[in-house]
Amino acid sequence: MNEVLKLIKRPVPLLYGYLFCTLLLTEKAYGVPTTPPEKLTQGCSPELLHLRSHRHFHVLCRSQPAIAVAAYEGMQDAMSQCKEQMRFQPWDCSQIITVLQDPPILRLGTRESAYLWALTSAGAAWGVATACSQGWLPDCSCSGRDELKQNWEWGGCSYGVQFGIITSRKLLTRSATSRSPLRKLEKHNLKAGRLAVKKTLISSCKCHGVSGSCDQKTCWKKTAALSTIVQHITNKMHKARRLPEINSPAKNAELVFMEDSPDPCRSTRITNRVCNWRNETSSQGDCGLLCCGRGFKVSHELISYQCDCQFVWCCHLKCNTCLRHRWVSTCN
Repeated sequence: MNEVLKLIKRPVPLLYGYLFCTLLLTEKAYGVPTTPPEKLTQGCSPELLHLRSHRHFHVLCRSQPAIAVAAYEGMQDAMSQCKEQMRFQPWDCSQIITVLQDPPILRLGTRESAYLWALTSAGAAWGVATACSQGWLPDCSCSGRDELKQNWEWGGCSYGVQFGIITSRKLLTRSATSRSPLRKLEKHNLKAGRLAVKKTLISSCKCHGVSGSCDQKTCWKKTAALSTIVQHITNKMHKARRLPEINSPAKNAELVFMEDSPDPCRSTRITNRVCNWRNETSSQGDCGLLCCGRGFKVSHELISYQCDCQFVWCCHLKCNTCLRHRWVSTCN
C-alpha cells in the first residue's frame, strides 16, 4: 500500500504501469476460483490427525481434510493476530501455540481464556469462509442468486460465511458430557467469537452495465479482514464481564469470565520483550510496566529496507536497499 501511495505522487505513466500489472497478475476475479494454497491440498498434519482433546478435528481430517486444514490455519492466524494485538500488554499471548493443545491458561475461567476461545472460534470460521469464497473447498459451494430486488441482487458467495460459522461450531464445541462452570464459559465465549464474525461482515458489490455503468449490481456478504475481527474481539475483551455465578445472564456477544487473571510477571516470558523507552519500535508498552521491575537494556540496530522503488516494464518492481539506524529497548 505504501508503494501505491508513493506511485500516485509520481508521473501518470508509472501509475498506469502499476495498475496494468495489477490487472494482469491478479487471479481473484469475480467468479473465478484461485489456485488453493499447498497446505489445503496436502491434507491434515500428524498433529491434527492425532488430536485427542477435539475429536471432531480428527474425524473431519479423515473425511474432509481441506476443511479441517482451512479451519486450523484460520485459528493459527488468529493466534498470530493475538500476539500482534497484545505485544505491548503485560499478557502478550506469546506462550500460546494453539488452543487445541489445551494450554494451562485454558484451565482457568479468566478474561484471557475467554479471549482465546473467542479468537479461536472466530479464526476457524474465518478460515473456512475465506477458503470457501475462493473456491478452494470442493464440499462448499456458493449459493445461487436470490430474487431480483430493484437494481441489485444478492449473489457472490455469501453462503461461505454461514458454512464457516457452522463448521467452527461443530469443530470446537465439545460434547455436553461435562456441566462444569469452565465448560459453560468455554461454550459461551466460543459463540461470542462466531458472532464477532457476523458482526463485522461487510457488503461487496460488482456493477453490471454498458460502458462501465452501474445499471445493476450483484452484492454479497463477506468476512472482514481477520485483523478487523480480532480487533473487535479485543475490544470485547477489555469490556468482558465477570459473572458472579455461572448461570448469571449474559449477552451472547459479550465475553465472560469468573476468575482473576494470573500475574503476568509470573506467567509471561519477560526477557527480551521489546518495550518503550526512547524506542522507535513501539509507541506504547512502558518498560517499567512490561519488564516487571527487572530493568531493561538499550541497543542499537541498523535496519535495511527497500526504497526508491520503480516499475520496470511490465511487471517487475525494482528497488534500492537503504539503511537506517534505530535504538531498541528490551527487558532484562
